[in-house]
Amino acid sequence: MDYCMPRADNFVPFALENNVTLCAHNPLGAKGCGEAGTIGAPPAIMNAVLDALRPLGITDLDMPATPERVFRAIAGRS
Repeated sequence: MDYCMPRADNFVPFALENNVTLCAHNPLGAKGCGEAGTIGAPPAIMNAVLDALRPLGITDLDMPATPERVFRAIAGRS
């Protein structure tokens, strides 16, 4: 390994706080979190696509990365 991974004892002390905001749309005040697992997927996929296209000189591509958009980016590179 070229470098050590940071560990918890390498960080400065910090405090965590919790700010409770109840939802007004239901009697329990509960909020859904079903989308939480998908929030990181689109940026990760776009980064992977752009990493694959970077040797071709393509550094920007709008979401969603449809086959047509990828093809047009490859065909239109200078």
